[in-house]
Amino acid sequence: GQAAVPAPKPKHEDGTLEGRYATALFMASGGKLDKVYADMSALRTMMEESQDFKLLVETPGIDPENKVSALESVCKKAGSDGAVVNFLKVLVENKRIHMLQRIIDLFEVFYRAEKGLVPCKVTSSAPLSSKQQAEVKKAMEQRAEKGSTLIMEFGTNPAILGGLVVKMGEAVFDNSVATRLERLQTQLLVPLA
Repeated sequence: GQAAVPAPKPKHEDGTLEGRYATALFMASGGKLDKVYADMSALRTMMEESQDFKLLVETPGIDPENKVSALESVCKKAGSDGAVVNFLKVLVENKRIHMLQRIIDLFEVFYRAEKGLVPCKVTSSAPLSSKQQAEVKKAMEQRAEKGSTLIMEFGTNPAILGGLVVKMGEAVFDNSVATRLERLQTQLLVPLA
């Protein structure tokens, strides 16, 4: 048979313990990254929607064997990939399963980086029209790295008064009225030489 091709390391590095686990899962997902990502997302959704499942994952006192068999049956029902099931077993064995939510969040960062997907969160004081949303998206695409796909998310926050605050990946572009007023205030408070 063919030797398994080792998966590349994620483009995004994270040196925390959770980051190392997320990296290991990423590297174990070579060739089926989309499936593993979908499975991990589904687990995160279950944790958000089911208090019982969240407790199962995060309570340290539950017997590891019971925990593994419960997780296996959840994964079987969900049709999760074998790599996901093995990963959960490793987390239980290493007493790290309580970190699952954070690991999935980091895995998502790796996945998006791999796929060139960049989250772009736009906050305005009042909702933007679809024409304005399209204009903002177009402007941000010109600032994004070539080949990236922006995942647009629009939100409102009356406190910014007007203008926009855009967070794209890790970068923040703040052009809100509140910030401009703050800058002006700072300038006005500087004593004249």
